[in-house]
Amino acid sequence: MANTWPINPRRHDGYRRATCGHSAEEARAVAKLAINGGPRTIDRQIGKSWPIHGETERANLLEVLESGHWWRGGEAEASMVARFEQGFAAFQDAKYGVAITNGTQAIECALKAIGVKPGDEVICPAATFVATATACILVNAIPIVVDIDPANYQISPAAIEAAITERTVGIIPVHYGGYPVDMASIREIASRHGLWIIEDAAHAHGSTWNGQGCGSLSDIGCFSLQMGKTLTAGEGGVCLTNDEALAEKLFSFHHIGRFAGRPFYEHHIVASNLRMTEWQAAVALGGLERLEEQAETRNRNTLYFEKGLREIEGVSPIERDDWVTRWNFYFYHFKFHSEQFGGISRQRFAEALGAEGLGIGSGHLHPIQKNPLFTERNWGPACFGDNEPPDYLSIQTPECDRIAAEEGCSLTHRLFLGGTEDMDLMLEAIAKVRENVAELG
Repeated sequence: MANTWPINPRRHDGYRRATCGHSAEEARAVAKLAINGGPRTIDRQIGKSWPIHGETERANLLEVLESGHWWRGGEAEASMVARFEQGFAAFQDAKYGVAITNGTQAIECALKAIGVKPGDEVICPAATFVATATACILVNAIPIVVDIDPANYQISPAAIEAAITERTVGIIPVHYGGYPVDMASIREIASRHGLWIIEDAAHAHGSTWNGQGCGSLSDIGCFSLQMGKTLTAGEGGVCLTNDEALAEKLFSFHHIGRFAGRPFYEHHIVASNLRMTEWQAAVALGGLERLEEQAETRNRNTLYFEKGLREIEGVSPIERDDWVTRWNFYFYHFKFHSEQFGGISRQRFAEALGAEGLGIGSGHLHPIQKNPLFTERNWGPACFGDNEPPDYLSIQTPECDRIAAEEGCSLTHRLFLGGTEDMDLMLEAIAKVRENVAELG
């Protein structure tokens, strides 16, 4: 299929100047791609800088400073943390929220609350940030890594089914890149095998599955508020649940073993201090006010961008499943097809596109089990009871391997916070590389 996305001639004045006064043969010898010295397609900032902040954050931070109340105060309902917990839980369609120090410890807290024991096996995807699996090890559970679905880059329900053993207790599906996973299939599998589900929704603030917020679709949902996320406090995390008993356990495990309503210096279980500070909540509340508008802007721009991608030979969007009612991504994945790009590698494509002013990454597609901590079995003080982790060198995730090496391309979420003119520039850069791919041979 030929390209139909137009190259804007006004963007190539530099090329015309470079060829002026030369013969046709000499003009053809002048490079068009920026990587070879041609004019750069994108010569200004696109999207918006991140993180975004404003008067709400300033006012909230000043309020905390002058109050002298810089921590959540245990059960203080008037605290910034409590306000954030309630507001974010409601935004994601959950009943209860417990704010945590960071996203990794949010998963740890969830695993403790749900009752994980040493040697329990927990299934998670190969395509994710490593903390999805290391959180399991930190509570003496064993992560069992499985492959992803090549259509949407999410954990494969078939791979989950194949990995279940008598030691399996639960599943941690990751809404990878903010794309809602196939929760219907995963719920059915979990129900049939008597397994719990903890959603890793670190990338999925504002994403919805069949109209319901990610993180509210299972026993517990865990979020990160790290600086790059679409809702940020610099660092931070949140656990959401619709189960009152689990909410009480989450509270206790994040609050040094205290029980709500009991004397402050009465501790009932061995637990850490995982409390979010008032400072973090002050910033997160400001971001929460913008989250809906930003999610809608990203969604609108992405649909426009996807329409353009379909017109460029050699690249394609992830075609959304019917259950994806909103994809508010941490990073946006699209697919590169080498065979339609003159056989160049994904790496060469990325280099050429970067030279045009559009940097692409690969998200967290590198299979986590290939990290040295797994291959060298560096578990630290973990104790797995009468079970042992598998030989991670032998775990095969061929789809994740292939996609990471050859196909998957990611764009950061902030690029999609501008106008359609920014989408046009990104599409123009991709189309330009495709039309001049012969220069990369």
